[in-house]
Amino acid sequence: MRVDAAVLVVAALLQVAPREEKLRRTYEGNKVSAPVAAGHASAPGIAPTQRSSAEDLREASLAGLALTFEEVTAFPEKTYFGGAAKDHILEFGGAGVALLDYNADGLLDVYIVNGTELSKARKPIAHRNILYKNLGNWKFENVSRAAGVDAAAWGAGVCAGDYNGDGHLDLYVTNFGTNLLFRNNGDGTFTEAGRAAGLNLDGWSTGCSFLDADGDGNLDLYVARYLTTSWHDVLATPKRTLLWRGGPFVMAGPQGLPPAADVFFHNEGNGRFRDQTSWLGLKPREAAHGFGVLTADFNADGWVDIFVANDSDPNYLFRNRGNGKFDEVGVESGVAFNADGRAQAGMGASAGDFDGDGRLDIAVTNFAHDNNTLYRNLGSDGFEDVSEASGLKARTFERLGWGVAFFDADRDGLPDLFFANGHIYPQVDEFPQLKESHRQRNQLLMNRGGHFIDVSEAAGNGLRGLKSHRGLAVGDLDNDGRQDLVITSMDDAPTVLRNRTKTGNHWVSLQLVCQRPNAFCIGASVRIDAGGKKQIQEIRSGGSYVSQGDLRLNFGLGAHSGKIDVEVVLPGGMVRAWRGVEADRFVMLRLDR
Repeated sequence: MRVDAAVLVVAALLQVAPREEKLRRTYEGNKVSAPVAAGHASAPGIAPTQRSSAEDLREASLAGLALTFEEVTAFPEKTYFGGAAKDHILEFGGAGVALLDYNADGLLDVYIVNGTELSKARKPIAHRNILYKNLGNWKFENVSRAAGVDAAAWGAGVCAGDYNGDGHLDLYVTNFGTNLLFRNNGDGTFTEAGRAAGLNLDGWSTGCSFLDADGDGNLDLYVARYLTTSWHDVLATPKRTLLWRGGPFVMAGPQGLPPAADVFFHNEGNGRFRDQTSWLGLKPREAAHGFGVLTADFNADGWVDIFVANDSDPNYLFRNRGNGKFDEVGVESGVAFNADGRAQAGMGASAGDFDGDGRLDIAVTNFAHDNNTLYRNLGSDGFEDVSEASGLKARTFERLGWGVAFFDADRDGLPDLFFANGHIYPQVDEFPQLKESHRQRNQLLMNRGGHFIDVSEAAGNGLRGLKSHRGLAVGDLDNDGRQDLVITSMDDAPTVLRNRTKTGNHWVSLQLVCQRPNAFCIGASVRIDAGGKKQIQEIRSGGSYVSQGDLRLNFGLGAHSGKIDVEVVLPGGMVRAWRGVEADRFVMLRLDR
């Protein structure tokens, strides 16, 4: 079923009436000179001491770290998000990407969400979402039209899950306008089923995640939303009311603009969902400008929790009570604010055990002139901001982060961090004294035992490209045991990074198969023991910045070439274990027998 832009534009025009924007605020240096009202969250008053990239590269060289990410020209079609000047806040978000094996042939396919382009006269120009079928050997075919997923809308995010329990992986696509649910028919085609399922949510939605909140096997759905606006506002004559760091006047927001409340849908088990947002325990006044949605069992009680990166508002952490209902504990858990007690401009989020203590930590990307944040999981004591001690603060302060992923780039058993970067204000290019740029390089930070160093400049040509990057998804596109990356960009073609790193380290990739309805084991927590070295990862829907990564779990094993023990905890607490799993191969673990 084709979903045309005209239909969605008409629906969007029926949204909230335009609102006159009269706010004017200014940023000077690294602080706000007036109360935050029409801009992003304030940045620290003093920039951190910068560690030179040369020092990091010297440390990497001495440690024998040699990584290679090669850019592959695989997806030529550009993605668009508004006009070139980005004069309305809707135009800065960009769109996500999903890596999924939609046809179950063992190869990861790529689904890229597209937005709507605006001409100089601010007339909408439709572009379609794209599904690339993986043919093997780094060859891809655009099958969007034949598959029925070539929606023409103002797209935003995407997440994957088998919502109806038929064993096929479905896609939920968030939009400015009506969200779309593409039901996988199992024959290489999809049918749009949002209205039938009760998921045709309107407004401006961003991140999403399927999760089994109550342990009944049916995948529920969390959808983050950003703010309330209308097509009339978007297409109106631009009004730049924010002075950025004494340089250009730029678009206003999100502070001072009305946030839109997130939505939680409970899966009723018959292909239908019911809005149960009240289960989140949020009050109407607590709505925020939401972006990245991250689902994981952060307190290891067997129930999936929800973290949401909010832009210029306190982040959310919904702790699962064990019955599908939640308590919002962001402030008391230490993840609502940074170490300065300040809400940051959160964009994307990822979870990984960076310090090897068996607990999942949280990395969040933030605005320019404000560092990305790493929250260390303290167990029952909540989280602490360790951005400075871990090296993130000094290495991520100047750039503006979006997509983020923990992944083991060199398979040494320590999760590294990748950040997709890009500014939202093209006008900064006209003010060289600001030392900022709209197009930015991405970053690869290597984990050196709980401390990170920036090795981007020595990690191959794939890390040298300048674009205004947004969505990020990680997965093994060529099944060689090394994790590759796909990054979307504003008004440009996606970047595909092939991991060509050669080390003597070993690995194992685990694919779990569960009983239906949750056949892909989404929400499962997986722990391995490789010769006494223990690791944890989880299978999750969504995450990063409005994107979807590989549902297979890739573990680096370092020098360990022997057998591995595996323990799996499913949502609700059921435990399964395997002993003697072989290394250096793809392994399917069946929990459906």
